[in-house]
Amino acid sequence: MEISIRNLTKRYGRILALNKINMHASGPGCIAILGPNGAGKTTMLKLISNIIKPTDGSVLINNINVSDYPERALKYLGALIEQPEFYYYLNGYEILKFAAKVKGLKNNIDDEIKRLVDLTDMNDYLYRKTGTYSRGMKQRLALAVAMIGDPEIIILDEPTFGLDPKGMAYIRDLIKNLSREKLVILSTHLIYEAKEVSNRTLIIDHGEIKYDSINSDNKRKILVTFDGSISNIKSDFIRDFVIDKNRIIITPREDADNYNIIYDLIKNGVKVNSAQDYDDLEETYISITS
Repeated sequence: MEISIRNLTKRYGRILALNKINMHASGPGCIAILGPNGAGKTTMLKLISNIIKPTDGSVLINNINVSDYPERALKYLGALIEQPEFYYYLNGYEILKFAAKVKGLKNNIDDEIKRLVDLTDMNDYLYRKTGTYSRGMKQRLALAVAMIGDPEIIILDEPTFGLDPKGMAYIRDLIKNLSREKLVILSTHLIYEAKEVSNRTLIIDHGEIKYDSINSDNKRKILVTFDGSISNIKSDFIRDFVIDKNRIIITPREDADNYNIIYDLIKNGVKVNSAQDYDDLEETYISITS
């Protein structure tokens, strides 16, 4: 299960929505695409899913060009793009049965619906009309539709948007379970969500991939705040450090714990105020998108 994106570009008139995107991903696992509104996240997912056509470049799913051979390529993919809407007078079962037929399932449709209903915990409202569904119920139904036929690759566009905390937690747990066996690619503007569900993070801004965690060093870092000034730091437990005003961002050696480092800082005359594990993804995101 793999996706290759090569020089993917999308223009809407004079507006450049996506600019020469390149990415390769293989599963299982989860990739989170972070970015502010209008950054190009949804455009990228629509291009992968063949909902819109690229101005230039290509998307390959399992080495099959999506634009040239959509039927062959998209049989490996299920997608939930933007907020789901359904015919309000149909119930969940009818929606799933219709979607299964559209996707080409001919046999054992009821067995497939049961699998999806169990997976998304929809049993209690499967036969209610979708016009009565809450946003969370619609989201679960849309996820079930995306997973019809058990695709290898699942595309999700802000799957927890607008949900209450309980609904968000359920969807995240489902994504984590799916990514053990499938390749999940999701967009989000929530940094903590990206960290919780994914093993790889991209940051998109102004139609370009500005950051890919696969290219970062992924080393543990410690953030220390202090009073006064620092002339020098000597410690066998510190691999590298950067001083930024009243902060020190420390990359420790593999065998070091925070206590060893704080002890050596104090021994060097540093007036330590606090120490905690450092999340550079948040600062990277802010610096890229501000």
